[in-house]
Amino acid sequence: MMFAIINARLVDPASDYDGPGGVVVEDGIIIEAGPDIDIDACDEIIDARGRILAPALIDLRAAKEPGLTPDGETLASLAAGAARGGVGTLMLAPNTRIPNDSPDSLASLVRSFGDHGVRFLAAGAATVGLAGEQMAEIGLLARCGAVMVGNGDRPIGDSRILRRVLSYSSQFDFWLASRPADAELSIGTVALESDWSARMGLPSEPAISERIAIERDASLAELSGGKLLIDRLSTEAGLDALRHVRSRDIEIAATVAVAHLTLNETDAGDLDSAFRMDPPLRSEMDRRALIEAVINGEINAVVSDHRPTPFDDKGEPFALAIAGSLSVETLLGAMLGLVHDDQLELIDALRVLTSGPADLLGLPQGRIAAGAPADLILVDGDIPWVVDADALASPRANCAWSGRRFQGRVLQTFVAGVMLHNHDG
Repeated sequence: MMFAIINARLVDPASDYDGPGGVVVEDGIIIEAGPDIDIDACDEIIDARGRILAPALIDLRAAKEPGLTPDGETLASLAAGAARGGVGTLMLAPNTRIPNDSPDSLASLVRSFGDHGVRFLAAGAATVGLAGEQMAEIGLLARCGAVMVGNGDRPIGDSRILRRVLSYSSQFDFWLASRPADAELSIGTVALESDWSARMGLPSEPAISERIAIERDASLAELSGGKLLIDRLSTEAGLDALRHVRSRDIEIAATVAVAHLTLNETDAGDLDSAFRMDPPLRSEMDRRALIEAVINGEINAVVSDHRPTPFDDKGEPFALAIAGSLSVETLLGAMLGLVHDDQLELIDALRVLTSGPADLLGLPQGRIAAGAPADLILVDGDIPWVVDADALASPRANCAWSGRRFQGRVLQTFVAGVMLHNHDG
């Protein structure tokens, strides 16, 4: 089947194009794109009526609940939320509940990806049980379908182990996603060291923890020849360290979680556990520095860091609550909020959600060009809506953006030319 989307505002960060245009799709592949396309042979024509046509989003960090959880989030509900949020490709990252450290368990996870429409990817564990004490069987994880490795929220404190992981993972051209935190400074903390956390009596980590970790990790990457992905950079101090180490001859990239671009520690001012994050929410100065880094091209990808959490775990007092928020379905809405507030240009907001992560992993999607997969979203950039956690696709309701007013919503999501979501239908 051949179809076209016409009369769109075509936004393709990979080519820096933002202007009128459309696409022609055949057998799941874009065969024409731009302001002048031939639609005579098309079986169906979708009139975008000036709305935004962009690549489907690529989210490099989301968590899945264990399959034994009877009322929890499944791959089906996660895929539904992703499609509704415009995410066409979703990376499942290791976490303490599903560490992805066993070849058998990872292979089983990858086999379950097939029938959900959304493109799922898996990151394997860097160390056994994410404990940072013994390197995982990275070669076997690669054979079973992993596309990168990481250690979840736990920094690898043992420099010898980290060096080994960086060296060995580079043999498979894998990025190592490393949480930038000094293990001793950050252990047991739930907030940024600040006047607010001191008033609240919360165990807190200093921002310098990120700087120390980035400088150490980059030095080990330089020594080992490994590929270092700074996983969820969140402070201005960490950003300064990233700029410093990028002057060296190393492969280094960085992601930021959408929470750290759109929220700050004052959002958690009344100790609402919905805003308990890991890394913790930071200062407004940190948030603004990260936005400038996105504008300057210093951030390679923005991730949802989507984490479904049972009510009993999230309902604890702030310092005891499990960290995380539902965010895959609200990822684009939160980023569009920065666009409407004139903090980001639309093409910059989309770049770190599309071509940026695609380039990191060498993926063919994330761009609108002839020959690319037809992973596309049609977005009404102005339509208002209010986030209702109970109305999200996830059976969980731990969403930090619940009750927030967003402006801009995904109308249609296509993956390989197949419509997975239609807001109008």
